Amino acid sequence: MDMSVLGNFLAAMSDHIAGPDSRLWPAYLAGSVLIAYLIYRRRNEGKSFVEWLVPKSVYLHASHMVDLKVFVVNRAMAALGIFNLVFLSAFIATRLPDLTGQSAGLAAGPVLIGFLLLVVGDLAVYIVHRFHHENRIFWPFHSLHHSAEVMTPITVYRKHPVYDLVSAIVKGVLIGTLQGAMIALFAGEISFVSVVGVNAFYVAFNMAASNLRHTHIWLSFGRVLEHVFISPAQHQVHHSIDPRHHNKNYGEVLAIWDWMFGTLYVPSGEEKLEFGIGDAKGARIAQPHDSLTNAMLVPLKDSWKQIVKQARRAAKHKEASVTK
Repeated sequence: MDMSVLGNFLAAMSDHIAGPDSRLWPAYLAGSVLIAYLIYRRRNEGKSFVEWLVPKSVYLHASHMVDLKVFVVNRAMAALGIFNLVFLSAFIATRLPDLTGQSAGLAAGPVLIGFLLLVVGDLAVYIVHRFHHENRIFWPFHSLHHSAEVMTPITVYRKHPVYDLVSAIVKGVLIGTLQGAMIALFAGEISFVSVVGVNAFYVAFNMAASNLRHTHIWLSFGRVLEHVFISPAQHQVHHSIDPRHHNKNYGEVLAIWDWMFGTLYVPSGEEKLEFGIGDAKGARIAQPHDSLTNAMLVPLKDSWKQIVKQARRAAKHKEASVTK
């Protein structure tokens, strides 16, 4: 293998694991640790901070071991550019202004542009997330994420490649459309380059305890703010096997989509949660992804079963309508 190719891959791998675009960027982790320490001091836990922050029962759990393996595979695929669909948003962004004609010549500041990108990106997350929960063919791919029985900051990357691919396509279309509209409206004020990269609003989100979303540490923003922003506690509720929590809090940063579409759950106080996959009655379903192989293959098999089942159902329905 060409050493320059290997070097480029390792550099990309390092960036995807702990670069500014990763939740595991040291600055984000440090911010989360600081917030966790403030929570620890307020709660007066009867153990050391380290024991409370990284309990062995969580970080040595079999579920977390699978998290680590899936994480390595997904970060390697990302480093190879498999989910890099920037070209899709770029294609849409550069074609849309041609369809709208002359630029409107409006002025827009970087704060407004960043905010619009955050809103559209978060709407894309809500759409993809809810679609995977409510579609039986695609749910198996997202069930890998929900089968985590304990949660750590690594769990955010416990995702099947198919889920990441669908997410990249939807984000590419929506964000590309917004970028194209902004270029058409604000030509002369912004360029395509100025709306690509780390969004300042996402930096603020990641600094504000985003890593606590996938942990055992409860952090609520309070009832008012939790109608606007998704708190770590609200996302932990989303992972609960309790039927009261099923299909709630799909948003990533903003709670407004859940509020608008009736999927918002705002806890009235700290709740004891069990993580994993539960049935309609809240009974825990046996772990289907107990190894890296099963994490990658079981969703494919389960999705195929649903495709076959729905195809047979459609065929029977068609046959019944013909006989009538």
